[in-house]
Formats: sequence, C-alpha cells, structure tokens
Amino acid sequence: MKNSKKLYPLVALALALVALSPAAYASTINITLDPKTNTANINASSTTDLILTYPANTTLSHQLNGTDTSVTLKGSFDRDSDATNAIQASIEQSNHDIRVVSANFTYTLTAKGNTTTFVLAKQINITALVTGVFVVHNGTVQANLGWKAFTIKGQLLLDLQSHVVDVNEVGSAFSMQLVGKPYVMGAVLGMFGGDGLWHASTIDYSSLNSPLSTWTSHYDSSTNTTTYTKTINTESSLDAKYTVNGQTFTLSVRSDPSAQIAVQGYAVASGDSLTLQPAPAGLASVDSAVWVATGVVALAVLGSAFYLFRRSRVKAPSTWMSNLQSNV
Repeated sequence: MKNSKKLYPLVALALALVALSPAAYASTINITLDPKTNTANINASSTTDLILTYPANTTLSHQLNGTDTSVTLKGSFDRDSDATNAIQASIEQSNHDIRVVSANFTYTLTAKGNTTTFVLAKQINITALVTGVFVVHNGTVQANLGWKAFTIKGQLLLDLQSHVVDVNEVGSAFSMQLVGKPYVMGAVLGMFGGDGLWHASTIDYSSLNSPLSTWTSHYDSSTNTTTYTKTINTESSLDAKYTVNGQTFTLSVRSDPSAQIAVQGYAVASGDSLTLQPAPAGLASVDSAVWVATGVVALAVLGSAFYLFRRSRVKAPSTWMSNLQSNV
C-alpha cells in the first residue's frame, strides 16, 4: 500500500442523491461519504400521495369531504433495532461490508378531502449512519454505491412516540388516518385491501438501480464539479379500480422520477464504483490540491426529503485512517 499517502488529503467525500418528481410520488436521498471515518450519513425522504376517488353524494363523499388533518410522529433507533435491521437487510444485498449503526424516522400524514377526491400525503424522513462503505484499491479510496437503490419490503412496524406504526406499506397509511371512521376504513379495505397496491412499499429507491457509469456525466471545470444525471422517461404508476352498482372508485399512486449526482472534483464511475481522480490535462482549471481536499455530491430520485443522524457505537473518527497509515 505504498501509494496510500494519496488518500490522506481526501478529508471528506460527500455524495448527495436528489430525486425530483413533478408527479404525486416523489423521493430524495442524500448520502454523505467520509473516507476518514469509513462512514456514510444517509438522509432520505419518501413522499407518497395516495389518491382515492369516489362519486359525489356517496357515503364516502359525505364522510371524507372537508377532511383537513396532519400528524407527525418521530423515533430514534440504535443498532440491531427493527428500524436499522430493515435498512441493513436491504443495503447488504449489494454490499456485505456495510453496517447500519443508527437511524431516525419521522412519519407525517396529511389528509385533505372534497366531494370526489381524498388525498393522503404520506412522508417518511430517514437519517441513518452506516460504516464500512470504503475499500482501498491501488492506493485510491473507492466507494461502491450499488446500495443507493435500496428498498424496504413488507411491513416495518416502529414505535413512534408510543404509537406502533407501519411506516412502509401503502395500506397502513389509510389504517392510521381512518381509525376514527370505521365505515370508511371498512369500505376502502373491502375494495382495495386484496390488491397489490395496498401492500406496495413506499420506502423504495429502486429507480436508482442502473449503474452510475450508465448515467449522463458532465465535468464543469469552472466549478470543478462532476455531475451524473438520470431521467426516467416513462411514468411509473400503480392504480386499482373497484366498480359496484355502476359506481367506480379508484386508488392510485404515480411516480416520474429523475436523478442527479454532483461531485466536487473530477470523478469517474465504473459500474457503481465512484473514484476521485486528477482532472485530465486541458480540463482542470483549479489547483490539484483542491480536488483532493473535499468532495461534495448531490443526487435526485422520485421526490421530497430523508434527514440527519448522529453516530452510535462507531469507531473513533481516526481509527480507520490510523489503520491505513500503519500499513504504509
């Protein structure tokens, strides 16, 4: 590892995944990578608009018209909790070295209804600290980002402020919101409870699954920034319809995501592996010391925010780097 001294100026590499979507379903994910501590902070949000339509003058219309409510619940979780284990199970499919140390969840439901439409906006904000994200290869630090497309499958029951809530599946949002309206809950469950949409995951970043190397890349020498962008050209939609006595009721979720990764410095992707390098001759317009000092990446995918985590039972920041230095 005689070239490992090249690693030391890499004080922080920040990777942000930003998902923008004009549609009803949107998610964002920000990942900040720090080679000095061999850790990453995941800040992600998943916003899902669940749209229920019904004919005017029906019982559903009378009971849901005028709805205007909002509730927010929060919880913090350490290593080996249901929350961290769920994230762990998803991301370790792409990287067995990563370990989830802690996670914070914020769950928000906002409901509005009129005579024909009931919209339930469900937002999950997550911040998580993970370790073991880096490898050293031929004297350079590399981060494998294949796990950026993580998805949590099935129910994820968490204790948020003394409320046990399934924060993942579509149907659970209706169960929580309509707890005081048993007739409406029974009707919605009867119409859509057996449909696959009812059990669909809302913590889902699978649209990021294509390798970074297949995304469109651009290097801006004036800002010393590399960007990777991705746009999904076809709208992804989930719809269910129920007709009774000539009346039609629908439940739908839609997404139309795009994504961008921006890296401070000249960055090269091979598959999902991201490596910082000196800019080729003719492209660099900044001192070479700049690109090795700090990297910041911003990324965008489905549409709206996962947040910030503190360190829990993690090695001291200097431990990982000290181990590298001892091998020089």
